[in-house]
Amino acid sequence: MSRAGMGRHGTGHARAVRLQQGQILPLGAVLLLAIAATALFLFNSGQLVQEKLRLTNTADAVAYSAGVFEARMLNYDAYTNRAIIANEIAIGQAVGVASWAKYMGTSAGTIGPYLYLIPVVGTALARAMDYMERIMDILTPALAVTVASHDAAIQALALSQQIMHGPGDALAVSGRLALMRRIAQENDLQATVDPLPIDDDLAGFSRTYNSREDRQRMGRLVHDSREAFLQSRNWNFGLVVLCHGIELRKRGSTELIDLVDGWKSMDTLSAHHYRVRRWRCRRSEQPIGYGTAASDDGLVDGAYSYAGSRSTNPRASERADASEGRARGFAPSTLGGGAIPSFRALSARALAMEAPTTRLTIRVTKPASVQRYSGGASSIKPAGRLQLFDGAMSGGESAAISSVEVFFERPDAGNTRHPGRTELGSLFNPYWQARLAPVSAAARAQAQLRQGGIQLP
Repeated sequence: MSRAGMGRHGTGHARAVRLQQGQILPLGAVLLLAIAATALFLFNSGQLVQEKLRLTNTADAVAYSAGVFEARMLNYDAYTNRAIIANEIAIGQAVGVASWAKYMGTSAGTIGPYLYLIPVVGTALARAMDYMERIMDILTPALAVTVASHDAAIQALALSQQIMHGPGDALAVSGRLALMRRIAQENDLQATVDPLPIDDDLAGFSRTYNSREDRQRMGRLVHDSREAFLQSRNWNFGLVVLCHGIELRKRGSTELIDLVDGWKSMDTLSAHHYRVRRWRCRRSEQPIGYGTAASDDGLVDGAYSYAGSRSTNPRASERADASEGRARGFAPSTLGGGAIPSFRALSARALAMEAPTTRLTIRVTKPASVQRYSGGASSIKPAGRLQLFDGAMSGGESAAISSVEVFFERPDAGNTRHPGRTELGSLFNPYWQARLAPVSAAARAQAQLRQGGIQLP
């Protein structure tokens, strides 16, 4: 080929190359749009996932805090019920000791004059008995003050339960809502808790036991918790052979009248003389000591024998019931007279459960306008076709739901004291705890309805 032909060929090739330059630009523009859309999608997805995780954590924190609030409230009811029982037992102790002290004083007064007949030591013993009688008269007013102070504590404890719950648990529910809102704000300033929970069975889980029959439930527990000194103070001393001899019989106990009304105690000591008269064995009673005390006036105790006092020592019991047998300062001036007050306990609905449990499902929301993504508070705003990837939210907000369960379980789950046995939930033991629980399908559907019936973002 000639040099001239080669020149023309080279010039044509260069011109063809120049004509092909820039053909990749349309394809590059399309790819750049796809890359921008992908980058925006990844940005929005990352931001939305972060916001969702933050809102989910907030919901869990709110629900768990509300569950702890409920558990502590139930435990407070349990602690106060136990404190009421302890103060009731203390009143019973004071009444019992006052009755016993009066009995000791009257016994000393009865025996004292006869002690002078004992040679050498008789005078000293008689003076000791006089001293004991004076001490007992000083002791009983102090015991009456003790009864009044314990009764005041009982009334305060019972009132605190009612104040904490309020009518129909209104105060408990409002206090729980205030706590949930505070927890939500501490986790996310823009998060809002729905004022009406999705699922809530706190109201009606426990109730106030007001009636006489209701309060006997606690009264029976108090009565069965009496120690040996309150249940019976009986002893016998002496020897009777073939209907001849003298036997001393001491009888006495402290009773919670009708399991509700208040405490009364009686102590008697009589000498029983046995002899044969008209071919029959006869027994005569000579009262020696007697005393009674009560936490309130007018207690109807005719059905109580006080560990056999009225049947075994009837004459001494009559003197104990008379004014001469009443301990000084009794019955003391009190607000409740030592009676069992109104108290909180599980409702019939809760007691019917195999394992009493209360649940709560809450919903926390956050407006899209304050969330850090392209469709919200982010400075990156898509335009044109990129608006298809802005992550629009149903109802203009995102939401998260969480459930908590309040349950009863002893800390020693193995129950080492009673293997194989499980303690049922009650408001007499403070073993209530909280744990997060799976959200039910019904609660999730209700939450979706609140957001327009669309799948939660």
